[in-house]
Amino acid sequence: MNRKLFSLMFLSLAVGALVGIGSARWILFSKEVRSKPPIQSGPAETQILYWRNPMNPSIHSDRPMKDNMGMDYIPVHAKSQGSPERSGRTVLYWRNPMNPSIHSDRPMKDNMGMDYIPVYVEPNASLKNAISVDPRVRQMLGIKVVPVVRRTFSRTIRTAATVTIDRRGSQTVTTRFGGWIRDLTVLAPGDVIRKGSLLARVYSPELASSEKEALIALEATRSDPESKDNRSLWEASRERLRLLGLPNREIDRLEKTGESRTVLPVYSPYSGIVTSITARPGDGIIPGKPLMVLSDLSRVWVDVALYSDQLTWVKPGDPVMLRLPDIPGRVYRGRLHFVDPRLNKRSRTVRARVPVENPDGFLKPGMYLEGTLHPDPRPMVLVVPRSALIRTGTKTVVITEVGHGHFRPVRVTAGVRSEHWVEVISGLHEGDRVVVSGQFLLDAESRFENVSARMEKGDRP
Repeated sequence: MNRKLFSLMFLSLAVGALVGIGSARWILFSKEVRSKPPIQSGPAETQILYWRNPMNPSIHSDRPMKDNMGMDYIPVHAKSQGSPERSGRTVLYWRNPMNPSIHSDRPMKDNMGMDYIPVYVEPNASLKNAISVDPRVRQMLGIKVVPVVRRTFSRTIRTAATVTIDRRGSQTVTTRFGGWIRDLTVLAPGDVIRKGSLLARVYSPELASSEKEALIALEATRSDPESKDNRSLWEASRERLRLLGLPNREIDRLEKTGESRTVLPVYSPYSGIVTSITARPGDGIIPGKPLMVLSDLSRVWVDVALYSDQLTWVKPGDPVMLRLPDIPGRVYRGRLHFVDPRLNKRSRTVRARVPVENPDGFLKPGMYLEGTLHPDPRPMVLVVPRSALIRTGTKTVVITEVGHGHFRPVRVTAGVRSEHWVEVISGLHEGDRVVVSGQFLLDAESRFENVSARMEKGDRP
């Protein structure tokens, strides 16, 4: 009896062990099947590119795993990265947002946590040589686009100006005879001289000899008034004195008194302000040597400085308004009269002349003024913002939007410029869209793409 009971118990234990082992194997097999990734033999939408950390997307793995907190890594599928089936575009590679020369074959982040930018295959032949930018990346880079328009635009030119002497109103005082200066009545520049005022007294043996010869002819004429030869000799002597620069008052004195003088006065033939004196008492003088310079300051010249980019706007006859910085109430107006064909090598400016009336003589040579010019506006020309231009050593380029999210560099010819706008002579049409912010990054990417394409074809970069 005991033997049968023992056999029955052993059989029960064996059956229970077999059932337990089978259940355990079934449970383990089911868990293994669930934990294994599916075999990607279907379409591209279910293909897993990599697994990323659920807390830090920059940490990737090529197989399923858990992080330090026991959380499963999240699979990233090809369809989430802009697959051709979904977006119609194929990703060639991902590039660094700050350095276009750094590429990656999978999405990742740089050291600053910025996502790499996907670069797509161009789906359309019309987008050749264009680059594509994801809308999210476009917003992150702050890319702004504005249309090319036609408009009438003008420019206000503000520049520095300097008061100078009107050379047409300057006169040089000289003598037509030689001698020595006994004394001067004008010793310093700035004195106001009226026409006929005494300037100096000069000792001239030549002039004294001519006066004595004239007196001899005068006495002969008085002794024989009927003699034509004596009368002709006296007239010739008077003319000689005039040619030597002796004023009529001195010739009349000689005829009345009959006395010659060795020291003769020199009178001013003009009115003006003494701007320079080259003679001093005791100096010898020769015919034609300047004694002093007189200038009329009732009309002055104002020299306006213009830079090369401003010359395309101005022309003779344009109105100019001049102000004194320290005296706002003083306003002078004139018109551009002359533009110097020479360039000042130091200031890199061109001098333009503006004649200005100065009836009260307030404007003095050397004063600084603020000049404002309002040139004629340019009517209905093709313009873009100045910020859109990318200037290189040999050409000027703008970045245009040729499709949604596609950009291409275009070479343009720029014309005149204002403070905010620039005229486009060639390269663009009305309605084209140009980039005014972020264009330098797009230009760098375009250059890199062109070099890479040429290198792949075996050409020189």
